Amino acid sequence: MKASRALVCLLVALAAVSPVLAQTTVEEAREEGRKLGNETRRDSSLVPTDSARAEAVPGYAGTALPEGNFFDDPDRLEAAGASARHRSEPYRITVDGDRTRPAFSNDEILATTRRATSIENDPSTYLDGEEMGGSAGVCTPLPPGTDATGYYEASCNRGSQLTEETRSCTPVMVPRTTTRQAYKYYAAGDGVYGAPFPREGDFAGALANGSCWASGASMGGCAASVAVGYRSGNKFCGDYSVRAISCTSEIVSNSPEMPATGKLWYARTNELSVTVERSDASCQAYAGDGQCVPSGPDQCTQGEETRLIDGVAITQPCWEWRRTYQCNFVSPASDCSELEANNACSFVRTECLDDDPDGACRVEERIYRCPAPGSNVGGATQYICGDDVYCINGDCEPIVREASTELKDALVALHAIDQAGKEFDEDDLSLFRGARETCHKPVFGLINCCAGKASGLLSAGAGAAAIAAGPAGIAALATPFLTLFACSQDEKKLDIRDRMGFCHKVGTYCSSSILGICKTKRTAYCCFESKLSRVFQEQGRTQLGKPWDKPKTEQCLGFTIDEFARLDLSVMDFTEVYADFMDAAKLPDEVEAMTQIQQRIEGYYDLHGK
Repeated sequence: MKASRALVCLLVALAAVSPVLAQTTVEEAREEGRKLGNETRRDSSLVPTDSARAEAVPGYAGTALPEGNFFDDPDRLEAAGASARHRSEPYRITVDGDRTRPAFSNDEILATTRRATSIENDPSTYLDGEEMGGSAGVCTPLPPGTDATGYYEASCNRGSQLTEETRSCTPVMVPRTTTRQAYKYYAAGDGVYGAPFPREGDFAGALANGSCWASGASMGGCAASVAVGYRSGNKFCGDYSVRAISCTSEIVSNSPEMPATGKLWYARTNELSVTVERSDASCQAYAGDGQCVPSGPDQCTQGEETRLIDGVAITQPCWEWRRTYQCNFVSPASDCSELEANNACSFVRTECLDDDPDGACRVEERIYRCPAPGSNVGGATQYICGDDVYCINGDCEPIVREASTELKDALVALHAIDQAGKEFDEDDLSLFRGARETCHKPVFGLINCCAGKASGLLSAGAGAAAIAAGPAGIAALATPFLTLFACSQDEKKLDIRDRMGFCHKVGTYCSSSILGICKTKRTAYCCFESKLSRVFQEQGRTQLGKPWDKPKTEQCLGFTIDEFARLDLSVMDFTEVYADFMDAAKLPDEVEAMTQIQQRIEGYYDLHGK
């Protein structure tokens, strides 16, 4: 690999000197380069004779150049380069794997790998008909990227929405007024003898059942006898008192009749009767609704008070209460408008969230495939124009490169062996076992603890560092709104691992429902120790015919040794993990210097019109 890279660099450098070098030997090329250098050095027309001409040459730095030592002895250049290579930072970065090297993004590497393969398989599609330096050349759009890591599954819901609302009603004490006929009596005590009035004992039963009631204050016997028709100072005057009693009907007694009426009662009237009773009429609609349940005892809102109702004083300890119900209301709902309007997202499938599907699905989940923020997918079209060529002074030569298919296979094999050793479970003799993790989201709700890749991808290093830092690091890197709502620490950690590409989404199931309508759903994931482990699980299960279990029961079991031995790694697509294995590269300064020399020569020609 290093040798081939060095050879390419040498060819580029030599091509800058002579466009016909491809037809000469190495010694002939060296001799021709030496001759050109000497002729150029002796050409006084190329040497500025005043400041104005010197400033017109791009990058001109005087005549005493350090590189002049190599003009007469080009072999010395190779020896000097070999001696200085260990002091060269670019050389250490390229050869020794210095970790300070700049890194290309995963998306850039993956897009390049996939598209290069497409072009390699059918180069004529992109390169035929190109005429370098002519007018027939056209640009052909590159095939679109298909990076799986750049996508995530977004979901929305349609169906019946169950809304829980608090409703209240007001039981009250309601007065009832009636008019009834009343017989008025005076009753003397049972120990009073010789009085013309019925005895209190005659009213005992009627007072008990409510057909008789006390209707006034007690008064003296003389006043009472006068009131019923006896003359003042009559023989019934005495030191005793009587009670005023009213009854709805006549009573039976051995007492003499009253002179005024000829009856035991002394008067008969139509009397206004006022009573109060509790009414729950305002609560009947909720009490008879099976979707509503009382949420606690009634609360008195208007306490003890005496009220005058139709001239009658009525006292009650509470006149009004407040009763609350928790009621469920079913209505059609959908939160899919945003995904349906997003042209970057494509519909994938529909799943029913009912616990026991029976007939029409009451709540369905619609799943879309969307590009993750920050990924290359769905970006602007890129083009390739002409062949891969090197040009100088209008003459162009194609540079032919043959893509190696061995490096990626070797990298995957090495990392697969290493990862298998790390993840071998000695207890159950299995490989690449995952951990079941779940997150929740209310159906038709704003909270979403399963955001994951919707918030953008993360590198393995950044995610691992955040998790290792604990709650503070996790909160800093997890999807921002997860820290504001009711999402657990485990859900925040899952969010990071999913964005790292370590988790496989098994599916969604209903975790809580009311009256058969799903209220909250949970999404189950199998999370692994690396992206490679996840790829092995996803593609290995397909080969073995070993599907994932239902989301509610999947336990993320690993491969047995026998299962792993039956896997054919040669047919697996590991494109997604190549970037994790390959270190970024940077051209050595020597090649960059040759590029700058070419640019300066071209700049000189452009300036002087030659």
